Amino acid sequence: MKYIKGRIVTPDGIVIGAIAVDRGRIVQVESADGTSGEVFDYGSNLVVPGFIDVHVHGIGPYTMLGEDDIVGAAKLQLKFGTTALLPSIGSISNAVFMEFAQNIPNAQKRARGTGATIIGAHFEGPFINPEKRGAMEAKHLQPMSLERARQYVDTGILKYMTLSPELPGSEEVIRYLVQNGVAVSLGHTKATRGELLSAVAAGATSVCHFFNTFDRTGEVEPGVWQPGLVEFILENKNLSCELICDMQHVMPEYVRLAEASLRPHRFMAITDSAVGAGLPPGEYQLLDGRWYSTVSGANRLRDEPDKNGLAGSALTMDKAFANLVKVCGFDVVAAARYTSTNAARMLGLENEMGAIEPGMKANLAVLNERYECVAAFVEGEKLYGN
Repeated sequence: MKYIKGRIVTPDGIVIGAIAVDRGRIVQVESADGTSGEVFDYGSNLVVPGFIDVHVHGIGPYTMLGEDDIVGAAKLQLKFGTTALLPSIGSISNAVFMEFAQNIPNAQKRARGTGATIIGAHFEGPFINPEKRGAMEAKHLQPMSLERARQYVDTGILKYMTLSPELPGSEEVIRYLVQNGVAVSLGHTKATRGELLSAVAAGATSVCHFFNTFDRTGEVEPGVWQPGLVEFILENKNLSCELICDMQHVMPEYVRLAEASLRPHRFMAITDSAVGAGLPPGEYQLLDGRWYSTVSGANRLRDEPDKNGLAGSALTMDKAFANLVKVCGFDVVAAARYTSTNAARMLGLENEMGAIEPGMKANLAVLNERYECVAAFVEGEKLYGN
């Protein structure tokens, strides 16, 4: 038996005590001080469920394409408290999608015991509305295709897919994906309320980087405000929502407004990070060769025709947690739910990870007073920190 001591953030509040761990699982959370065995004592530091990032395109010097890069990223993620992730790739050529999927299984094996758990793959595309492509290159977008969806599912590694639900044939594709264990996220979209409801009825359960690449609402006539896709999503209790919590993609006021509707289970903090996250400000390159700068704190494209357009973030999950607490004013129990618990729930892993409770995997992050990660455990093994 081993014990991890500190101020422990459980779903019900903070317990000052120890987490008892046996064979990689949490046995109990004890408020008593009497412990025997291997002890990791973190004093007044917070012990939170390890962060789960379901939308991450890169970190540090690593992309999420090559096997070596994916393994390197999984190891580096521990420095920022992320103990499980879905490597993500945006719309790119079909050959690159398949290369990405083929690299994940070996990366999973190589990262085990040394890095964050690689849950599977997230395809952000290629079934994306060209009118809402954001930083994606139009030439790589594809019409909805059940045949192509089957090809992706057959890799055995796809766990999460973002698509535009207004594209013809989306309901059939969504149903197929869900039936095969893939969680479906709606994004880069101009969907109407009817198209949104049809997608939810087909099994979609999530929304990609909420507020970003969504049309604004406005007045239907002077003095009468017209609801739009954002409002339709907020009122739909079946949809979880990713939010990029760098306080630039979504202003703090909107994060708080969204949280008021999405709490307690529907709010998921993500990074949508790329190469350069966790590194000093500078210039970095997308997989498609375009350059972007992180000097502003977010990734902004360098060249025309998309100059200064957002292309992901430079965020890490410990900073997302800190922003939720220090900038948005959420308590640490809620912040832990939004950076871990709800992502596990959306992926159907709520009985395995995402909370500090008996029976769960002991995936843990230890945060100092500035909410920086000082130690990380995966299945009870300390893989980062003191």
